[in-house]
Amino acid sequence: MLPTLPPLAVFAMVANVYGCGIVIQAARNDSGLLQPAGYTPKRFYGLMGWAPLSFVVLAMVVNPRYLALFVAAGVLGIIGELIVSICWRSFFTVPIWTYSYRAILRGYTSTINFLPWTIGALIFYEVASLVGRPSGELLPAVLISGSALACSWAIAWGTYRAVVGRPSAFSRKRFAWFCVPVVATAATLGFLVSWRYVLLMVVFAPIGSLTEYAYGRGMSVFFERGLWEYNHWKIDAGHSSFVTFPLWSLGGLYFYLIATAVGL
Repeated sequence: MLPTLPPLAVFAMVANVYGCGIVIQAARNDSGLLQPAGYTPKRFYGLMGWAPLSFVVLAMVVNPRYLALFVAAGVLGIIGELIVSICWRSFFTVPIWTYSYRAILRGYTSTINFLPWTIGALIFYEVASLVGRPSGELLPAVLISGSALACSWAIAWGTYRAVVGRPSAFSRKRFAWFCVPVVATAATLGFLVSWRYVLLMVVFAPIGSLTEYAYGRGMSVFFERGLWEYNHWKIDAGHSSFVTFPLWSLGGLYFYLIATAVGL
């Protein structure tokens, strides 16, 4: 029966079984794991053990390439987050987020983000499978989306620097300016490749925001501070933000293309 289950069902089953095991073990040993505490690697990775375990089970019963997705998404997720942070700071003086634990590279990312990015990539790819994956070859989509994003970013950043002159305070108008490359990428993919890319990017926006919020809010139960805090248009004390919606539409596309590239 297990090999016939959809990947998301396998993922949910492993996560729930692991979570129940954590609760039972913590209750039996009175370890304090279920109480808020400071960050330690043992505590964090003990709580997040369901993430790599889910990919191991998926590789065993569905497709071995899920292990390739696990590695690629973890590494490239951190790189993508770093790029977003750098681009943000080229527009705005205040960072998009502030990490509470294990921040690196001027706080643009954190070493604990590897596992969350793998889960995000899995969810985006499986959501795309449910909604309907775009037809056509992968390489043209990658080249067209990459070119559209790079060119539109160069134009948006160049005009911003010409008009504003330097990174400045966050505002609604300036944020809309920052989001122009996201819209341009979606429009170009829809026109030149498949309209389904536009549909997926629209769907990815709320899916990404809700998933990030659920993860961040859930982990805040176990730690003295949230894993991060957004600095603009905050939702629930900064666990999420309205600025994430356009960024997740682009992030979902990024992870969907990564999952497709590894052969899923």
